[in-house]
Amino acid sequence: MLDNPYILTTIVKEEEHGLMVKEIVYGRLDLSRGLLRRMKRGGGIYLNGKRDYLSRRVVAGDMIQIEFFDEETSMEPENIPLNIVYEDDYLLIVNKNAGMAVHPTGVYQEGTLANAIAHHWLKIGLSSKVRLVHRIDKDTSGLILVAKEPYTLQRLLQQLEKGELVREYLAVVQGKPQDSNGIITAPIGRSKDHGVKRSITSDGKKACTIYETLSGNIKASLLRLRLESGRTHQIRVHLANLGHPLWGDPLYGTPLPDLEGQALHAWRLKFIHPRTLVTLDITCPLPKNLLQIWRKVGLTGD
Repeated sequence: MLDNPYILTTIVKEEEHGLMVKEIVYGRLDLSRGLLRRMKRGGGIYLNGKRDYLSRRVVAGDMIQIEFFDEETSMEPENIPLNIVYEDDYLLIVNKNAGMAVHPTGVYQEGTLANAIAHHWLKIGLSSKVRLVHRIDKDTSGLILVAKEPYTLQRLLQQLEKGELVREYLAVVQGKPQDSNGIITAPIGRSKDHGVKRSITSDGKKACTIYETLSGNIKASLLRLRLESGRTHQIRVHLANLGHPLWGDPLYGTPLPDLEGQALHAWRLKFIHPRTLVTLDITCPLPKNLLQIWRKVGLTGD
């Protein structure tokens, strides 16, 4: 038996007697063909402890083990402190500060969250790519989920695609929505007159944001939001279109001199752990700078 925490092991069931390994792999295990294709570069399929083929037929009680191909990250490691909220052998959840890009892009080629994670991998002796399951804007703070190995990434991406990975945000917006809760489904596309901005367009991609007003007055409100899709700037665009842009949003609202970016915080992640199958519900409160904004615009901060 292979001894590696990243090996996927399963026992052939009675009703699977006589099937080929690939029928179980693509069926019950629901592994992507891309994940298996990458095994040409490393890893492999093992039957009862010996390397074998996807076409091999099995009997009930056989042990199938899958070693996934992995590779070292090409990301430059940088010794940047991480606010780790949760970590185990398979995944990592960090609370990102506003002002930090998640991944090198454009003018942000260093000092990113991915660079910091690459250094963390180095420190814990993990030879693996940096796999961000999802992203948040540079000037948004909050939780980001990171997979340490290929199988965990695939399973989390499947949950994300099916809407089973819950992503909730807290936001301080201008004014108070007429309806205390609602669902915004306006499609989002690229702005025709701005290289970065997004806008509501009839030919845009489907987008869905669910919101609930927790507290507020005529000047500002604290909202809890849940993403049902993941379009660029989705919450910012939807709230601005609703007539209640985020406080401090430099693109869709009015920037604030003492706030870097917009008053938006990714406060909650809920999902099924791909390996243990335990439901994880991870939260982190509003950071101090957003609490200060909350008080500054005349609210209590409760």
